[in-house]
Amino acid sequence: MSATATVETGKALAKGTAGSRIGALAGLAFAFCFFLGVAMLNIPESAADEELVAWWSDSGNQTTAVVSMYLFVLAGLCFLVFLVKLRSRLLAAEGGTGELTALVLAGGIVFVSMLFVAAASRGVIGFAVKSPVNDESLPGPDTLRYLPQIGYAITGTGGLLAAALTMAATSWLIVRTSVFGRWLAWIGAVAAVLVVVASALLAGALAIPALLVWALATSVALWRGQALPAHAA
Repeated sequence: MSATATVETGKALAKGTAGSRIGALAGLAFAFCFFLGVAMLNIPESAADEELVAWWSDSGNQTTAVVSMYLFVLAGLCFLVFLVKLRSRLLAAEGGTGELTALVLAGGIVFVSMLFVAAASRGVIGFAVKSPVNDESLPGPDTLRYLPQIGYAITGTGGLLAAALTMAATSWLIVRTSVFGRWLAWIGAVAAVLVVVASALLAGALAIPALLVWALATSVALWRGQALPAHAA
């Protein structure tokens, strides 16, 4: 190999490492924002109409709902950055048509799209009431009860199932190409199964931690920047 080719290869590897670390930081930011956005908003369950109206009438709760909405949006944007950097690593390892990598990307985009819808359902009431431009009054108890449920339903079904598809496809690519360690393939496979089972049982409390663990583990793998297999390099 000539000196020029060696220099160019070194520059490409350095660029790839920097991109992977940006993806790792984005994955960590996604996990933090998503966890905080979910944990901070605790709308009363099985509450009487009067209790629900009183909860939503509180200015602090309205603000919390709006902040949760923006955290969901920020989490989605961070996940897109994470997804793009992950795609680059997987595509370089897979080569060829990159069909599995395309599946990873498609599942992630569907998940983010549904996350944005869930964000709106969480924060639209507080946003409409607190905004000085809108200054709307609170809707009726039925709307207060069921509007947030749209976010729960769309995230707990289609959104998390799309994320499970991304995790499963990534795990299979790792097994085929060794782009990351096999430990990440096992984590992704287990997390995907847990998400599917939890979604079927309507148990989001189990599905979301599984997704967060996978995102954190993948971020660690991206940060470590494990060398690509010889055929991919």
